Amino acid sequence: MQLNPHLAFNGECEAAFKFYEKCLGGKIVMMMMYGDSPMAEQMPALRRKIIHAEVALGEHRLTGADVPLESYQKPQGFYVLLNVGA
Repeated sequence: MQLNPHLAFNGECEAAFKFYEKCLGGKIVMMMMYGDSPMAEQMPALRRKIIHAEVALGEHRLTGADVPLESYQKPQGFYVLLNVGA
């Protein structure tokens, strides 16, 4: 079994994934903006925001996206614990 967490962001997905790549020693394997996707016309306000990001951490993947402001909820009462290593 493999667990692939997905994180929702309020416009900071690109910066967060660049940070994860650097600090966790991973590799960004996908980063697509809304403007480069079929959703470009439906979500013009998010054109320069991330619709899908994926960082590879060995055999594990961490994914995320910026969500529309009306859908975003500030995280409360949880955390993500990544145990990467042999």
